[in-house]
Amino acid sequence: MSSSPSESHTEILAADECWKYLHSSYIGRLAVISGAAPEIFPVNFMTIGTTVVFRTAPGTKLRALLSGAAVAFETDGLNAYSTEVWSVVVKGTPGSFDGDPASLREGGPDREPWQPGLKEHLVQITPSEVSGRRFAVTPRTRWWPPQDFSADWI
Repeated sequence: MSSSPSESHTEILAADECWKYLHSSYIGRLAVISGAAPEIFPVNFMTIGTTVVFRTAPGTKLRALLSGAAVAFETDGLNAYSTEVWSVVVKGTPGSFDGDPASLREGGPDREPWQPGLKEHLVQITPSEVSGRRFAVTPRTRWWPPQDFSADWI
């Protein structure tokens, strides 16, 4: 990112602001390592206290979670006027949900998975790190026409 004065200022979010955004969201992306390859999955989630909780079915995602390797989870959004965006990343350890089942109803009774099928495994991510950022949306004229930025990758 360049330090041009015309660029948007990125604000680093405090942990309590990150949790505020996490509590208000319901869809994110889970990043895991499956074998030697990274995989990313969209998941519907809720927060219970300071954990991220979601349901999943058997498959690649669950196998990667059961390995015990650290995961990353990300959710993002924008304000009602589409003038400001935010992103929150949670890094941590996955495990079976060990909280009070009643907290699931309190945490989001309407937070059901979007994809059909039985999702009988309830997983929680216990955070080791939570970070976030927020910044103003750059006017679309900055994005078009597309620019060749291949030189930046050298």
